[in-house]
Amino acid sequence: MPLNIIVCIKQVPDTNDMRIDPKTNNLIREGVPAVVNPTDLNAIEEALLFKDTFGATVRVVTMGPPQAEQSLREALAMGADEAYLLTDRAFGGADTLATSYALWKAVQKIEETSGKTDFVFFGKVAIDGETGQVGPGLAVRLGYPVITYTSNTSVVDLGNRFVEAERRVDDGVERVRVPIPCALTVTEAANEPRQPTIDGLIRAKKAKIIAFNKDVVNADPKRIGLIGSPTYVKKVVVPPPKKKGEIRQSVDPKEDAKWLVDRLVQIGAFGKKVSGGVVPQGADARAQEPPTAAPQQQLPGEHGDVWVYVEHRFGQAARVSWELMGEGKRLSRIYGTKLCAVTIGSDVQNLVKESHQYGADLVYSIEHPVLKDYRSESYGKVFAYLSNKYHPEVILMGGTYNGRDLAGVLATLIETGLIADCTSLDVDEKGGFNGTRPDFGGKELSTIVCPKNKPTMASVRTRVMKMPVAIEGRTGEIVTETVELDESQIKEKIVQFTPLERAGAKLEGADIIVSGGRGLGNPKNFKLVEDLASALGGEVGATRAVVYLGWISKDHQVGQTGVTVRARMYFAIGVSGAIQHLVGMENSDTVVAINKDPDAPIFGLAAFGIVGDLFQIVPALIEELKARGLAKVVAT
Repeated sequence: MPLNIIVCIKQVPDTNDMRIDPKTNNLIREGVPAVVNPTDLNAIEEALLFKDTFGATVRVVTMGPPQAEQSLREALAMGADEAYLLTDRAFGGADTLATSYALWKAVQKIEETSGKTDFVFFGKVAIDGETGQVGPGLAVRLGYPVITYTSNTSVVDLGNRFVEAERRVDDGVERVRVPIPCALTVTEAANEPRQPTIDGLIRAKKAKIIAFNKDVVNADPKRIGLIGSPTYVKKVVVPPPKKKGEIRQSVDPKEDAKWLVDRLVQIGAFGKKVSGGVVPQGADARAQEPPTAAPQQQLPGEHGDVWVYVEHRFGQAARVSWELMGEGKRLSRIYGTKLCAVTIGSDVQNLVKESHQYGADLVYSIEHPVLKDYRSESYGKVFAYLSNKYHPEVILMGGTYNGRDLAGVLATLIETGLIADCTSLDVDEKGGFNGTRPDFGGKELSTIVCPKNKPTMASVRTRVMKMPVAIEGRTGEIVTETVELDESQIKEKIVQFTPLERAGAKLEGADIIVSGGRGLGNPKNFKLVEDLASALGGEVGATRAVVYLGWISKDHQVGQTGVTVRARMYFAIGVSGAIQHLVGMENSDTVVAINKDPDAPIFGLAAFGIVGDLFQIVPALIEELKARGLAKVVAT
């Protein structure tokens, strides 16, 4: 029998065409074209490859207004067999939890006539929100195992009904085996989406789109749309333009280099970075740590504790977990409650000790041999048990590959709201938790609240929050829980883990980063970036544009779809400053830009900039660093 495959797609605004009105400072939405979410095209392609290889009926589903038909017809033109539009005013305003519920009801309706679904495909994330929640959420509702961030489907065994796929994680690649039926979220590395043929375009134009409303799919009105959404957007603002730094028009490359090094020396940029500023090499970083701010006035009423999930690989904590401790401590003081850490794993007592050192008042710890490896099925189950038993106010998680995966599963299991990719967290005067995140590639900042459901969940990317200083010897309470788990009942199996010594891991922790953009002209000229990075003792970054041109590997990509960094010094060489890049590096302490275009947006973020020929200025800068004894290692 042919496979039954469903692909869930989303129509999103083309962020490349979104602009800011210079008079009102508002986002111009009129006339912005809608497109299929980029990685949803990869999901469609993966389904079509299954169809080509094994035989399948590929059905594409989207939820949206009538004009979303356009995206469905694009999928049909690529080769999908049927298209379904989930459309009803009652679906409007849905957050990710309500969206996964509506899609679940649509899948159930389709299965009434088509039979059981074997595979459900999704793109890894939608570019307008970056939550990554809908795929794992729908998988939970269907009772399917899910492999998120799939970069390669390596084994499909229809006889024994299992699939193996390679899954990207922050520190390597996992090979994961799950039984069929299952769900997969697909990355851009998995394939190259095909272009529609002329016959496909003609067929798609004539095809009938099957429309479902809330009554057709028998959706509960209380669980769809704005009514059924735990979260909603409280406020939307356009980030104010930042004050320009010192921008110099190039006159002579040697003088330019001397001017720039003078400025950097004056601000202590070649000193040692600590939280809160820069101190000279050899100084005591802890002594320079700013004093802890006095707690805000505690809010009246009963509030639960603030929880931080301690993500780890083989007992080594992810940096973002400790970064969240500092922010979690501030929030717990506002609520007048405790800061709690959650450690899940096997033989991870070291994480309990470290959690206390980084500020946790109490640690909830669950250990079991089945929990040795992170798997969303087992970790989601035990985390939901803890949450349902102890009722926290807020759960904070890292916006890593595994963090997003677990967040989507957990939010669905405990039926609460998830505010993903936050850049700031706060509490309003009524005790409501507020998370602010960039949308549309950072062109807007949306403040989102979750007033009806507790706990509120929020995820934050690495290096968005400053990491507190660990206090040696600090201790606290420990609550140890036990759970019943049976390995034979866990559908996900980690077949292999291959660690990667990747540039991205180095970038995330780099003190100094030198990034190159399309202004370099060709890949050979990236040697200028590498030479400057060597001279400064830094790491090499890149923009999305040059990565997609194949000039350098994706592990070097800084930005919304790459690595988020918080460097002490960030050099942008030939980087124009597209918003997708800026959101990944804007928290760096000192930004230096070299670009021949005086109107390049990167100068709006730069503390120091030179408008001129990078091919003359960068070599002069390296020579100036050498002459002053500031150069580390210079490549030859």
